Amino acid sequence: MLSALIATSALAGETEAEIVQIDTDKGVIVLSDGESYSIPVDFYVDDLEPGMKVFVIYDEEGGEKVLADLQVEEQ
Repeated sequence: MLSALIATSALAGETEAEIVQIDTDKGVIVLSDGESYSIPVDFYVDDLEPGMKVFVIYDEEGGEKVLADLQVEEQ
Protein backbone atom coordinates (compact mmCIF):
# COMPACT_ATOMS: atom_id res chain seq x y z
CA MET A 1 0.00 0.00 0.00
CA LEU A 2 1.35 3.39 -0.96
CA SER A 3 0.64 6.25 1.37
CA ALA A 4 1.23 9.91 0.70
CA LEU A 5 2.75 12.17 3.31
CA ILE A 6 0.87 15.43 3.37
CA ALA A 7 2.61 18.28 5.10
CA THR A 8 0.29 19.98 7.52
CA SER A 9 2.95 22.19 9.03
CA ALA A 10 3.87 25.62 7.83
CA LEU A 11 5.69 26.19 4.57
CA ALA A 12 9.24 27.45 4.89
CA GLY A 13 11.18 29.90 2.77
CA GLU A 14 14.37 31.90 2.83
CA THR A 15 15.65 35.19 1.49
CA GLU A 16 18.57 37.62 1.62
CA ALA A 17 17.80 41.32 1.88
CA GLU A 18 18.55 44.52 3.79
CA ILE A 19 16.59 45.60 6.83
CA VAL A 20 14.41 48.59 5.96
CA GLN A 21 12.48 48.97 9.22
CA ILE A 22 12.07 47.26 12.59
CA ASP A 23 8.87 47.88 14.54
CA THR A 24 9.26 46.17 17.90
CA ASP A 25 5.89 47.49 19.11
CA LYS A 26 4.12 45.63 16.29
CA GLY A 27 6.66 42.78 16.24
CA VAL A 28 7.45 43.24 12.55
CA ILE A 29 10.60 43.60 10.48
CA VAL A 30 10.43 44.95 6.92
CA LEU A 31 13.11 43.93 4.43
CA SER A 32 14.21 45.38 1.09
CA ASP A 33 12.43 42.52 -0.68
CA GLY A 34 9.23 44.41 0.14
CA GLU A 35 7.98 41.79 2.59
CA SER A 36 7.11 42.09 6.27
CA TYR A 37 8.07 39.33 8.68
CA SER A 38 6.64 38.73 12.15
CA ILE A 39 9.23 38.65 14.93
CA PRO A 40 8.69 35.83 17.45
CA VAL A 41 8.76 36.93 21.08
CA ASP A 42 11.93 34.89 21.76
CA PHE A 43 13.94 36.75 19.08
CA TYR A 44 16.47 39.34 20.27
CA VAL A 45 16.44 42.18 17.74
CA ASP A 46 17.82 45.11 19.76
CA ASP A 47 21.17 45.02 17.91
CA LEU A 48 19.58 45.02 14.44
CA GLU A 49 19.52 48.26 12.44
CA PRO A 50 18.15 49.40 9.08
CA GLY A 51 20.71 48.87 6.32
CA MET A 52 22.06 45.59 7.70
CA LYS A 53 22.10 42.76 5.17
CA VAL A 54 20.49 39.63 6.57
CA PHE A 55 19.70 36.07 5.61
CA VAL A 56 16.34 34.92 6.94
CA ILE A 57 14.51 31.64 7.12
CA TYR A 58 10.79 31.99 7.70
CA ASP A 59 7.64 29.93 8.06
CA GLU A 60 4.34 30.86 6.44
CA GLU A 61 1.56 30.54 8.98
CA GLY A 62 -1.95 31.66 8.16
CA GLY A 63 -0.73 33.89 5.32
CA GLU A 64 1.86 35.54 7.56
CA LYS A 65 5.63 35.20 7.26
CA VAL A 66 7.15 34.41 10.66
CA LEU A 67 10.91 34.49 11.24
CA ALA A 68 12.42 31.12 12.10
CA ASP A 69 16.07 32.23 11.89
CA LEU A 70 17.90 35.46 11.08
CA GLN A 71 21.63 35.83 10.45
CA VAL A 72 23.42 39.14 9.88
CA GLU A 73 25.76 38.87 6.91
CA GLU A 74 29.26 40.28 6.89
CA GLN A 75 29.44 43.74 5.32
